Amino acid sequence: MGVTCVSQMPVAEGKSVQQTVELLTRKLEMLGAEKQGTFCVDCETYHTAASTLGSQGQAGKLMYVMHNSEYPLSCFALFENGPWLIADTNFDVLMVKLKGFFQSAKASKIETRGTRYQYCDFLVKVGTVTMGPSARGISVEVRPWGNRSSMC
Repeated sequence: MGVTCVSQMPVAEGKSVQQTVELLTRKLEMLGAEKQGTFCVDCETYHTAASTLGSQGQAGKLMYVMHNSEYPLSCFALFENGPWLIADTNFDVLMVKLKGFFQSAKASKIETRGTRYQYCDFLVKVGTVTMGPSARGISVEVRPWGNRSSMC
């Protein structure tokens, strides 16, 4: 087991998000990184329904529901400042049935899509972060690649 590092990359000056992603992927390929497919991670935010709040002015809790293409049969949920859980993909159906308790925050779905690369002993994922139709940023994830041992 190792450490995974996920970072937000700044957009290159005078370039768009997509142009910067292409620049990063070209640099990885020039270094000898090999494409290993694609990935997608999405996150939808839910808030506690007004009917569940006890008194006026009480702040509602947030819950983030995530899907990751590397774990296609799982759904991940993280409660604000609280517990987390891993469930099967039918958790989304349960959230619809719990609409009296949790409501989807409007325009809150965020997604990261991109390409996976193997570089030496590392898995590097470069993705475009979108919210709705617009690109919002760039994410880069780096983590050890399994139990391989190679020299660069």
